[in-house]
Parts: sequence; C-alpha cells; structure tokens
Amino acid sequence: MKDAQHRSSLFLVELIISLTLFAICAAVCAALLVHARGMSRESTQLTEAVYMAQSIAETWRSAPAGSDVGVSVKSEEFSVRTAERDGRLNIDIYAGETLIYRLEGVTRLE
Repeated sequence: MKDAQHRSSLFLVELIISLTLFAICAAVCAALLVHARGMSRESTQLTEAVYMAQSIAETWRSAPAGSDVGVSVKSEEFSVRTAERDGRLNIDIYAGETLIYRLEGVTRLE
C-alpha cells in the first residue's frame, strides 16, 4: 500500500513538472510570435515607403530640369517631405513622427 502511494505521488510530481515545462515553452513561443508579427509589420511598412520614394524619385528624374514637378502621393499611413538642393532631390518618408525611409541625392536624367 505504501509503495502504491509512493508511485502515485511520484507520478503527480512528474506531471506537475511536465505541465510547468509546457507552460514555460508556450510562453516563450507566444513571445516569439508577437515579436515576429512586429517585425513583419515593420518590414511591410519599410517596403511601402521604399516603393513610394522610388515612385517620387522616378517622376522627378524623368521631368525636364527647371520644371515644377508636383508629385502627389496619397497615403493615410505616411507623410512625405522632399527637398531639392543643388539639382539633387532628398526624399523623407515618415509614419507619424518616425522617419521610415530616406532617399538622398537623386539626380535628374541627362
């Protein structure tokens, strides 16, 4: 009888340890999933910003020098700031107040 109680208590301890280990592994997996989702969101945001800057740069480069090129980009998520200095265009793409992408030194086609 004493031997049967000893076995059942060992089984209970083993079960508790297994469940604890499972809970720790599940918590780590959940944290990794949340982190991966954030990285995916940042990657998508960066890709969209690069496409937007590339579109602006190509439109500006293809226009003749001295012409006023009004590049309109509609986005609820991003704001665009451009500056032309010494014949070169700099493009900054912001999400809120955070700079997402900067393209510097775009020159016109000759």
